[in-house]
Amino acid sequence: MATINVLVAVDGNKVAQLVNDGRINPGTPGGPTSLGNYADSDVFIAMVAPNASVANNTQGQSELQISADARDEVEWAITTFDANGNYTAYLYNGVFNPAGAMGPLTYVSAQGYVYLGTGSPASTTPTKFIDQTNTVSATIEEVNVKIQYTLSFVLVNNSNGNVVGYFCWDPFIIVS
Repeated sequence: MATINVLVAVDGNKVAQLVNDGRINPGTPGGPTSLGNYADSDVFIAMVAPNASVANNTQGQSELQISADARDEVEWAITTFDANGNYTAYLYNGVFNPAGAMGPLTYVSAQGYVYLGTGSPASTTPTKFIDQTNTVSATIEEVNVKIQYTLSFVLVNNSNGNVVGYFCWDPFIIVS
């Protein structure tokens, strides 16, 4: 039983621009807009996981395929490419196919300490900060299955707190 951490990065600036230009629909909580698949969603989403967990040379792609065992936990964290500077992204839903292959999603929002250099150039003496982290996780419940799943996220404009839209995409988990 291992935990496989997956980091998701979203081009929040690009998604917001396309919504603003009317080129993509902002979606709704119950009907998020699909960002496409493979090359289409690669424009907006990049996913990374530890190399030992990545299957089929998909590191950095929106359709990341991870290789796992039953009872492993998969934990997703999401951010924008500018570290939630202009827009904040957070996961709010996920659906798995086959449905029983994963346990229910668990949402965690917690504070922890991080140490960063300050100043310009950055100091070599780290300064302690409080960081807020949000993750979503689920446990793999079936063996010998390829799980296609859809994760949905909200994109929020940090300058005014308004929701830009609701979006989704669909990567894979290969269980041995």
